[in-house]
Amino acid sequence: MLSSNLMDKIKLLRKFRDQMVKFFDEIIEQFPTEGDFVIIRIFLKDKIPVEKIMLQFVSNVLPHKEQVKKRDEQFFLSNINLYSDVNKKFGEQKVNYFKKLWTNSNLDKEDKEIIWKWMDLFILLSEKYKNTYIN
Repeated sequence: MLSSNLMDKIKLLRKFRDQMVKFFDEIIEQFPTEGDFVIIRIFLKDKIPVEKIMLQFVSNVLPHKEQVKKRDEQFFLSNINLYSDVNKKFGEQKVNYFKKLWTNSNLDKEDKEIIWKWMDLFILLSEKYKNTYIN
């Protein structure tokens, strides 16, 4: 039988993954012609271990928590850690393309605020994970 601590960890990781998938569902709806988002969603849901995603989030996004809280757009435009895996696999050109989507006219102020709220949630979950399971 699994310990309560391990079950709680699994629940937290599942919640994180499920919310990431929902987030990408919304992004895909916003950018229906961007096939890369569909691929990312598939990998997040079925191909990459959720704990690996969480650990990357803890190391690459959580340190920028204050930027997210302040709604500082440089979080998306200048944060090289945010796109580190994309850069390794697809190069700087794809990173620049994703950054340009943030300034795209398809995203109005309300859309951006929704994305910020998703980031708030992911930070909350990753912070809980870090504080509970990473010493």
